[in-house]
Amino acid sequence: MMVVHSSRRRVCARAAISYVYLLVSGLSSRHYTCSSFLLTYSKSAHHTSIRFGHRHIHQGHQRYSTKPLSTTKLLEDTSHIQIDASNKWSFVLANNVEDHQDQTTAEKDETIRNILVCGDGDLSYSAEIASELDTLGIELYATVLEDEATHNKVYKYSSLNAKIINAFSKHNALFGVDATTLSTYFGGSDNTTTFDRIQFNFPHWRGKANNRYNRQLINEFLRSAATVLSPRGEIHIALCDGQGGCSSTTLQGWKGSWQASMFAAEHGLLLASVSPYEPQYNLSSHRGVDRPFNLGKKPKMHVFAKPNNGHIHVPRDIQLCCRHELHIVVPEDEEDDGSSDTICSMDQILAGDTVEMIIQGIVPKGVRVEVPARQILEIREAEGSLQKVAVFLIVYCSERYPVTRSQADSWRELAEVEVEKFVPLRENRRGRTVSHPFPYPSLHPEIKYRTTGER
Repeated sequence: MMVVHSSRRRVCARAAISYVYLLVSGLSSRHYTCSSFLLTYSKSAHHTSIRFGHRHIHQGHQRYSTKPLSTTKLLEDTSHIQIDASNKWSFVLANNVEDHQDQTTAEKDETIRNILVCGDGDLSYSAEIASELDTLGIELYATVLEDEATHNKVYKYSSLNAKIINAFSKHNALFGVDATTLSTYFGGSDNTTTFDRIQFNFPHWRGKANNRYNRQLINEFLRSAATVLSPRGEIHIALCDGQGGCSSTTLQGWKGSWQASMFAAEHGLLLASVSPYEPQYNLSSHRGVDRPFNLGKKPKMHVFAKPNNGHIHVPRDIQLCCRHELHIVVPEDEEDDGSSDTICSMDQILAGDTVEMIIQGIVPKGVRVEVPARQILEIREAEGSLQKVAVFLIVYCSERYPVTRSQADSWRELAEVEVEKFVPLRENRRGRTVSHPFPYPSLHPEIKYRTTGER
């Protein structure tokens, strides 16, 4: 076997020349997605394969292999390769709606019209997807924070990736774009550009940073992205395992995360989908330096969207919640003599279902109310008397509507007023602010811990 190695500079030049040739010949839009790579050529008497990462495509009697610097893929029209690019670039949440009868088939499978990529390292991700998007007629706006001169200095393949992107008429590589102030670049009173997808892969505060600064970055990015998001648009954020925090089963795990869903809710957004994400491009930007970084074992893509009039249904295992206690005074005589005009008896109140029904009626549509724990206690008051009290844990869940602490506290006030129409409340427990938001998966483990002391 004979192996001939080319220098990086010479091969990159060849790659760029070959790419321009493919553009001119009209082949790239149908067959190829090009990006910068190193080529190693070898001959074999038995087979040919083209390798990109860990995948091989067999052809003829020669063997080509590549070592990706950005990412390189071959999208050949062969019978043994199954590629559904249009589905990849459709609205992810189209099938996440509550009532599918309200949607036509076209709406479920609709392809996005444009995508804004923020903080794209050396632009390798955008260079990777540029050809595929062009084939589907999807506009691409690839952005980085650095100005062009700085970006070219920091990233070895900055210029080449920018040329690949700008070679397509509907694509733009833009420098000096701050992802936390997107309306500055795309907003305007008369001509605001909105996006069907806004994507930020593995955001991280420049340099070494603790969670405080990364939370600030996530918060400001979501606020900014919401201002240029189309009505059905989606915000995609790729995060390393545990950074999002939405699946934490303990409050400690949640507090150690970036709490992305909490910040999204503050800007009227729902975390509607979380799925595994395996990047197929060069991870080149580590704290603002041109070097790869470790993603951990299970990176995930988090998809945020506007509530869409309550049609988007959030899976229970990623819902955001707030909770508070409701203390009801149990009268010494609990029997109902039939003279009362109340719609429910004390027994019904103490069972908890009636309390849940009353509070469900006062929260916005899309917020699910749960009463997962209830307990009757005898409490000695300050004056020394014993008082029987029924304690209910009330939980507000973001099933189809964002839940924030301030909103949940307003619902708590309404709940106290409404429930007191039927039963007296313990006076010194009224008006206590609801909890900070937390992920639903941590609810029942925390109840167990508070009641038994066991994790």
